[in-house]
Amino acid sequence: MLIPVVYPPPDTSPPPKFSPPPGQPPEPTPPPEPPRGNEPPPPPQQPSEGDVPRMLYLVRVLWLCLFPVGIVIAGVAVLLGLEQAGETLLSLEVGSLQTAMLVFSFWLWLLLAWYTSRLLLDRRFKADSLGECTHPRFAEGLRRWLPRGLVLGGGLPIAAFFLLQTRERLIGAGLLAVTLALYLFVWKRRAWLLKLGTDSRLARWLALDLRREAIALMVREDRMATPSRILIALVMLLQWALFAALLAWPEATARALGSPALVLLAMGSWIVFGGIVLTYVPKALIGLPLTPLPLLLFLAFAPLNDNHRVAPPDLNPPRGVAKRQPADAWLQTWLRTVGADGRRPLVLVAASGGASRAAYWSGAALARLQDLGEAEGVNFADTVFAISGTSGGALGATSFVAALDARRQAVNAAACTPWQLVRDFTGQDHLAAPVGALLYADLAQRFLPMALAGADRSLALEEVWTRDWTRSLARHCPLRETAQPNPWREPLTVLHGRASDAQWLPLLALNSTALARGQRVHQADFLLFNSDGLDLLDPTLGLDVERLTLAQAVHNSARFPYISPAAAVFFKDPHMNDETGDSGPIWDRLGDGGYVEASGTLMLSDLLRDLEASGRLRVCKPEDDCAAQGILDRSRLRLLLLVNRPSEVDDWLCRDAPQAADAPPVDNRRYRAADLRLDEVLAPPVGILSSNGARGRDSAVDLIKRIGGCGQVAELRLPAVQGERPPSMNWMLNATSRAFIDAALLEKLPVADASVGPAQAQLNAHLRQAKGWLQQMK
Repeated sequence: MLIPVVYPPPDTSPPPKFSPPPGQPPEPTPPPEPPRGNEPPPPPQQPSEGDVPRMLYLVRVLWLCLFPVGIVIAGVAVLLGLEQAGETLLSLEVGSLQTAMLVFSFWLWLLLAWYTSRLLLDRRFKADSLGECTHPRFAEGLRRWLPRGLVLGGGLPIAAFFLLQTRERLIGAGLLAVTLALYLFVWKRRAWLLKLGTDSRLARWLALDLRREAIALMVREDRMATPSRILIALVMLLQWALFAALLAWPEATARALGSPALVLLAMGSWIVFGGIVLTYVPKALIGLPLTPLPLLLFLAFAPLNDNHRVAPPDLNPPRGVAKRQPADAWLQTWLRTVGADGRRPLVLVAASGGASRAAYWSGAALARLQDLGEAEGVNFADTVFAISGTSGGALGATSFVAALDARRQAVNAAACTPWQLVRDFTGQDHLAAPVGALLYADLAQRFLPMALAGADRSLALEEVWTRDWTRSLARHCPLRETAQPNPWREPLTVLHGRASDAQWLPLLALNSTALARGQRVHQADFLLFNSDGLDLLDPTLGLDVERLTLAQAVHNSARFPYISPAAAVFFKDPHMNDETGDSGPIWDRLGDGGYVEASGTLMLSDLLRDLEASGRLRVCKPEDDCAAQGILDRSRLRLLLLVNRPSEVDDWLCRDAPQAADAPPVDNRRYRAADLRLDEVLAPPVGILSSNGARGRDSAVDLIKRIGGCGQVAELRLPAVQGERPPSMNWMLNATSRAFIDAALLEKLPVADASVGPAQAQLNAHLRQAKGWLQQMK
């Protein structure tokens, strides 16, 4: 379809001799004045030079087209400049529906950028916002080529990004074809319009007989033509329909489109809304654009519309978190339930962060050990005392414990394997729904003078987990009719409230960060009296989190910007002490636990310290009957580290899984040469990020020493493949990434392959270490 842009004559020149509309008599044409004697005819009128210098004219053009130009530049910068956005693009499957929607939204985004800027530059507003440039050819070229440049400037970098990949090269070819075809259209569009015959239906609909000369001369218009109004109205109707669909069917709509397509569709809607509603229409009606209005509204209403809150009471279930027992009391319960033989090892698990990659790796690794134990006739979960999870590791840990709970309520417990259930749940697209909420409902909330709790994009992610759990159960683990409600929408302590003394479930500790304080925060279903971190559920803090749900606790550990917003924790009673500066209803805001350290090991060090202080953990002599006294012998401690960061051989702190209990950990990374290029610029940000990872590594080394040495440790690290792209760290894994993780845990990656074999050999050795623990359970 040919999209018109109309060019009627300016006010300063005589109107072209167009045919009058039907029903209107033609205006009389004055006869030409006869020449006087031998006087030659006057020369043709030349356009007068303007008074606007080129640079000022350029600035005016860019300000007028701020939304289309700015959003195209921002779109390329975000999609290609942010690591997580690039990973999201590369998580698309070639030939999938989401890829098809990406191609469509990519075309629409470029088309709207060109068309909106064209409409703005082809309108002669009153007063004229551009004026007449001192160099008419420069002005004409800028008006002609700036809109066209948006097509190439936005399309070619993204197409090239895909073309440089191996698996996604076909997507890049498709995007390149769309870019070039659209550019050819906008380049040849005017010539094609002028070639349309008068009998053409399209020519009649566009009223070309009245416009041919104006189109040919590229004259600026005095009003928007009816076809342009119709097309703009259709585009806005499409965007509002998408907005409504995301509100009514958030997961179905968002997942059908995919996160990359949602980003491009949203940017297309911003171009039209900003370029037409905030710029074109106000300039035409009142002579002033409302271009800065969104920024002003955002800044003015920010103190009034904060809707990101932890455990909002009006949205949470009526039941609150149950009374929690101290860690040493849980240890005595474990010793009575499964550890009374005095030999069974007690395993502590640290699941590091990393979004979906961490969730899938952690959950699948625990489920794999569960399967290996059942093959030996033992229940691996009985030996796991507590799991400390951060970010995606918190999601993986919680899904494993929830799978154990579901299995006990299943119609067919033998067919309900944690391996199938956890992988199906953590392998879903958990990214699209919060992205859709971020770009539409929650973004609209930023410009309102009130807070709408239901528009918080946090709810999108929490609801995705809640509803996906029900769907995964239906596929892999149908429950009995008398089964308990979905645990994800129940209070944090619900899972252990369901377990009896004869049915042990691993304890959960989900790590978060108090951003203003910069301190660790843990959300656990047990009490610690000797922790260096803050207990979010500590009653002495007076926080309004008594109805914190399991999904909310997991999300508090995984609030990584900007998909998941930092959320405010409110006091039950606001502090009102102005003298000390202690006034206000908000205690702090929670962010991703990885802000402090992503390994999850600091929490386990706190747990060991607490058990030692209570006297329930110590070295026992052979003649001591420690188990009968509710005391755990330190020799029974084991540590399982679940690390999803792609690891080379030197990343293993306990290489080759030594058997000696006192074997010390070795950080081989410290012997490598390291340097920074452009250190004057890159040193601060690289140092901040690297020190965060090193903090987790140091914490892991310290915990290994506290646990008793490498002989009591198994490190299940995701093997790195040289020259291959690692699985992404956003909230979506593609089938290729999931298959790679499965193959690593199933020990199917070839050890003889030089690109992955040495790292896989290390993983295999540590899996054998963990299998040895299973043998001790018999």
